[in-house]
Amino acid sequence: MRYAMDFGTQTVTYRKTQTEAEVSRLFCAAVVSKRFRDQLLQDPASAIAQGYNGESFAFSAEMMERFCSIQAETLSDFAAQFLAHEMPLRVEIPIPVGVH
Repeated sequence: MRYAMDFGTQTVTYRKTQTEAEVSRLFCAAVVSKRFRDQLLQDPASAIAQGYNGESFAFSAEMMERFCSIQAETLSDFAAQFLAHEMPLRVEIPIPVGVH
Protein backbone atom coordinates (compact mmCIF):
# COMPACT_ATOMS: atom_id res chain seq x y z
CA MET A 1 0.00 0.00 0.00
CA ARG A 2 1.29 3.44 -0.80
CA TYR A 3 0.21 6.84 0.50
CA ALA A 4 1.43 10.14 -0.93
CA MET A 5 1.05 13.75 0.14
CA ASP A 6 2.08 16.65 -2.08
CA PHE A 7 3.79 19.64 -0.42
CA GLY A 8 4.23 21.92 -3.39
CA THR A 9 7.20 20.45 -5.23
CA GLN A 10 7.96 17.92 -2.47
CA THR A 11 6.11 14.59 -2.23
CA VAL A 12 6.11 12.48 0.91
CA THR A 13 5.45 8.81 0.26
CA TYR A 14 4.61 6.12 2.78
CA ARG A 15 4.74 2.47 1.77
CA LYS A 16 3.10 -0.13 3.99
CA THR A 17 5.45 -2.96 4.94
CA GLN A 18 4.54 -6.65 4.84
CA THR A 19 4.49 -6.70 8.66
CA GLU A 20 2.06 -3.77 8.75
CA ALA A 21 -0.18 -5.60 6.28
CA GLU A 22 -0.13 -8.68 8.52
CA VAL A 23 -0.97 -6.57 11.59
CA SER A 24 -3.91 -5.07 9.68
CA ARG A 25 -5.14 -8.56 8.76
CA LEU A 26 -4.83 -9.68 12.39
CA PHE A 27 -6.84 -6.75 13.73
CA CYS A 28 -9.46 -7.13 10.99
CA ALA A 29 -9.92 -10.78 11.96
CA ALA A 30 -10.27 -9.77 15.62
CA VAL A 31 -12.89 -7.15 14.74
CA VAL A 32 -15.09 -9.47 12.68
CA SER A 33 -14.80 -12.64 14.79
CA LYS A 34 -15.67 -12.72 18.48
CA ARG A 35 -14.15 -16.20 18.79
CA PHE A 36 -10.84 -15.10 17.27
CA ARG A 37 -10.87 -11.85 19.28
CA ASP A 38 -11.45 -13.70 22.56
CA GLN A 39 -8.65 -16.14 21.76
CA LEU A 40 -6.30 -13.29 20.80
CA LEU A 41 -6.98 -11.58 24.12
CA GLN A 42 -6.52 -14.79 26.15
CA ASP A 43 -3.65 -16.43 24.26
CA PRO A 44 -2.18 -14.34 21.43
CA ALA A 45 0.41 -16.97 20.45
CA SER A 46 -2.24 -19.65 20.03
CA ALA A 47 -4.64 -17.38 18.15
CA ILE A 48 -1.93 -16.26 15.74
CA ALA A 49 -0.61 -19.80 15.25
CA GLN A 50 -4.10 -21.13 14.45
CA GLY A 51 -4.84 -18.28 12.06
CA TYR A 52 -8.29 -17.15 11.05
CA ASN A 53 -10.76 -18.58 8.53
CA GLY A 54 -8.11 -20.76 6.87
CA GLU A 55 -5.63 -17.88 6.64
CA SER A 56 -2.34 -17.90 8.49
CA PHE A 57 -0.35 -14.96 9.85
CA ALA A 58 3.38 -14.48 9.27
CA PHE A 59 5.11 -12.59 12.07
CA SER A 60 8.72 -12.44 13.16
CA ALA A 61 9.75 -13.77 16.56
CA GLU A 62 10.09 -10.15 17.70
CA MET A 63 6.51 -9.35 16.68
CA MET A 64 5.22 -12.52 18.33
CA GLU A 65 6.99 -11.53 21.54
CA ARG A 66 5.40 -8.11 21.29
CA PHE A 67 1.90 -9.56 20.85
CA CYS A 68 2.42 -12.07 23.66
CA SER A 69 3.53 -9.35 26.07
CA ILE A 70 0.15 -7.61 25.76
CA GLN A 71 -2.33 -8.23 28.55
CA ALA A 72 -5.70 -6.72 27.72
CA GLU A 73 -9.35 -7.43 28.35
CA THR A 74 -10.67 -5.63 25.27
CA LEU A 75 -9.53 -5.33 21.68
CA SER A 76 -9.33 -1.58 22.18
CA ASP A 77 -6.87 -2.05 25.06
CA PHE A 78 -4.94 -4.64 23.03
CA ALA A 79 -4.60 -2.21 20.12
CA ALA A 80 -3.61 0.66 22.41
CA GLN A 81 -0.85 -1.42 24.00
CA PHE A 82 0.33 -2.56 20.58
CA LEU A 83 0.44 1.00 19.25
CA ALA A 84 2.24 2.27 22.34
CA HIS A 85 5.31 0.40 21.09
CA GLU A 86 4.80 1.15 17.40
CA MET A 87 7.89 1.94 15.38
CA PRO A 88 8.04 5.27 13.54
CA LEU A 89 6.79 5.41 9.97
CA ARG A 90 9.23 5.25 7.10
CA VAL A 91 8.93 8.37 5.01
CA GLU A 92 10.61 9.02 1.68
CA ILE A 93 11.17 12.62 0.62
CA PRO A 94 12.55 12.90 -2.92
CA ILE A 95 15.08 15.67 -3.35
CA PRO A 96 15.34 17.13 -6.86
CA VAL A 97 18.65 16.59 -8.66
CA GLY A 98 21.08 19.42 -8.01
CA VAL A 99 19.60 20.34 -4.62
CA HIS A 100 21.83 19.61 -1.63
